Amino acid sequence: MKIKLSILLLLIAVFSFAQSNQFIYEYTFKMDSLNRDKSETENMVLQTSPKGSKFYSQLRAVFDSTMMATVASAKAMDGVRFDFTQLKRGKVGFEVSKTYPDYKTSLKKTIGSTGLLLTTEQKINWKITNEKDKVLDYNVQKATADWRGRKWVAWFATEIPIQDGPHAFSGLPGLIVQIEDTKGDHSFKLIATKKINVVHNENALSFKPKDIAVSEEKFRKFWVDYKKDPVKDMRKISSSSDISAPISVSVSFDGKTYSQDEMLKLVEKERKEELQKNNNFLELDLYR
Repeated sequence: MKIKLSILLLLIAVFSFAQSNQFIYEYTFKMDSLNRDKSETENMVLQTSPKGSKFYSQLRAVFDSTMMATVASAKAMDGVRFDFTQLKRGKVGFEVSKTYPDYKTSLKKTIGSTGLLLTTEQKINWKITNEKDKVLDYNVQKATADWRGRKWVAWFATEIPIQDGPHAFSGLPGLIVQIEDTKGDHSFKLIATKKINVVHNENALSFKPKDIAVSEEKFRKFWVDYKKDPVKDMRKISSSSDISAPISVSVSFDGKTYSQDEMLKLVEKERKEELQKNNNFLELDLYR
């Protein structure tokens, strides 16, 4: 009986460790500071486990995993034509991870085709007020903070004993269920929760450049260089091939097929247009 009980307790412990919480947030953002009447929304996932958390775009995760599967299938068939016509990429590309219990935070962002990793142990200096309210039937309390060039108003629920929240926000005595900057340019609101099995839902997104660890100063230099030449990274990749025989690569989007040179010109055009419109980043001080 004691042996059976020990095995049962062990199975319960293993099962509990494998469980993870997913908190789904609706992220509303205004990327064009000259057109604040226009906003975009995208669902984001805060996935927590005993060791830490990861915050990422739900749509981008599907996009990346589908691309990986498509490329793997094409390689298995010795093909070099990738068809992503029906694939929606999503607009949010950043990813944030935190380790528990120190809440060391790593912000992953992409400038062009270069993945950058900015890690910090700096804590957010919250001011907790006595103001209370309700969000999604949770009893919440208000807190404010200055962070990354913006003033933020957060609502946290002590009945969810996780000192975490969307993006890099953490450090309050309960889960942050809603947070918005005072200008209303960026906001996160909890819309759903669920439990998942970590083993079957690990977010292994390897189809991207290796992330480069950078300081804030180095990040800003990457950004300045990118604005000067937004396809420098792609041009460098295509010209650095050590294969003597040329390979003809074509990519399909929206029912159209592009050669490698045509794709480069298209990306350059799109990135220059994006630079003109996207100027109201969540982390304002990183782009100054």
